[in-house]
Amino acid sequence: MGSSLMTLVVIKCLSLFSLVFAFYFFAHIAQSWVVLKQPASHELIIGIMVSLLINWVLNGVYNVQLMRSKINTLERFEGLLHHRFATQQHALARQYSSFYWQDVWQNQLVDLVNWAFEYRTVQTVAIIAPLLALAVIFSINPVIGTGLLITLPVVPLFMVIVGKGAGALHRKHFLALARLGGMFTDRLNALPMLANYNANKKQTDLLVAASDELNKRTMNVVGVAFLSNSVLDFFATLSMALVAVFIGFSLLGELNIGPSIELKDGLWILLTVPLLLSEMKKLGAIYHQKAKAEAAQDNLAPLLSSTDMPFNPDSTQPFSGFEASAFRAGDVLHADKLVISPHDHILISGASGSGKTLLLEALSAKRESSHCLKGKVVWLTQQPVVLPSSVRQNLCLDDVYDDEKLLQVLFQVELTSWFEALPDGLDTQLSYCPELSGGEAQRLSLARALLREADIWLLDEPTAHLSDSQHHRLSRLIHSVTQDKTVLWASHKALPANWFTHFWNVKHQQVNVQ
Repeated sequence: MGSSLMTLVVIKCLSLFSLVFAFYFFAHIAQSWVVLKQPASHELIIGIMVSLLINWVLNGVYNVQLMRSKINTLERFEGLLHHRFATQQHALARQYSSFYWQDVWQNQLVDLVNWAFEYRTVQTVAIIAPLLALAVIFSINPVIGTGLLITLPVVPLFMVIVGKGAGALHRKHFLALARLGGMFTDRLNALPMLANYNANKKQTDLLVAASDELNKRTMNVVGVAFLSNSVLDFFATLSMALVAVFIGFSLLGELNIGPSIELKDGLWILLTVPLLLSEMKKLGAIYHQKAKAEAAQDNLAPLLSSTDMPFNPDSTQPFSGFEASAFRAGDVLHADKLVISPHDHILISGASGSGKTLLLEALSAKRESSHCLKGKVVWLTQQPVVLPSSVRQNLCLDDVYDDEKLLQVLFQVELTSWFEALPDGLDTQLSYCPELSGGEAQRLSLARALLREADIWLLDEPTAHLSDSQHHRLSRLIHSVTQDKTVLWASHKALPANWFTHFWNVKHQQVNVQ
């Protein structure tokens, strides 16, 4: 990223140099036409044409390089985020609403990339361009250069003041947008329940009030951005006006301060002064990118940081046991000592929200923790993942199984009648039609697990959406196929105590081993 940024800065600076030379040749052409009353020399005409051609080519190269750098970096960030999701899965996704992750993927990654290249390039050039312009102006008339040097710091000062306010407003705006999006998706998912309780009107009023509040925050952000641009335009216009008045009166002989000014000198200065502030104006126009990137960085930094990736256990070795003293899962769960031997069957109990799911996520290395299990793991949750692909692909994932084996596991999890109603059998695409119920999705996930040869089974309410009779039947199926496995089973539903060798209880952020 650093080399790409430096390349962009060099190209942009060379483009500015070529523009200064074009101004020089144009000023001398005007001097020949207006003052000397003679045609411009061929050297001047060729000089301005070559300078403008170089400027045009460099601008094209800059745009291509900028786009290529942004695309490459965006792909790299998306790859890191893909890896993060693949590693942490539900442990990461369930922490926020679907709208939050959609905004992270579609907007915040782009905001960060725009800041990394577009904003930082303009920011660097905004320092170099004024120095270049001041060098030209000082070489012609130190009085004008000194005046501009005195007034120039006012512009970045106001930019910093306004920018800090814009950054704070952007963070609040993103938080309000995420909350409104989460509220909207939650209400969409709960439409049948809202209709049953006649709560549509009340929830609509809540959404309207939240939307109005978001609109106010949006207008505050737009207002601050407009103020930033207005400040820059005011000082740029004032600087140009003062320089033009000084040069005009000097050419008329009304002012005799500093070296004498000819038309070519005055015109070159008038053309170069806008260059003094042009990059600052560009910086002001895209200053919102910095505020948006700062808001995005708080969310993306832990996701894109390679040093923060959780430990990836070796799944090729058989499970040989687990022992952890002072076990910690982040800052929200701990245990004095946890011991798991091969073929242990452990029942994890605790109130809803006590941390049972978090404990399983930590042990499977899907959440930051002090220790994790090493071995091949099967993970069953109460919110199974159903891919938008065929039944066969949902069962096989990246493995290969014959049709007979697939039909056998579907029979074991009592999905035979569901399967027989599918139009294309194993090649039926699973999407909204045919739609899977929560219980069918859980049984499909269980069928997927039965195909795997894993040493460790982590079960997080695997029968939560099933009827009591199905819960008992499929629980017995799980128990029978995991006799020679290591099992950690979190469940609110009743299970026979003689199935388990150990009992853990999660309460008040503490895992208690019984």
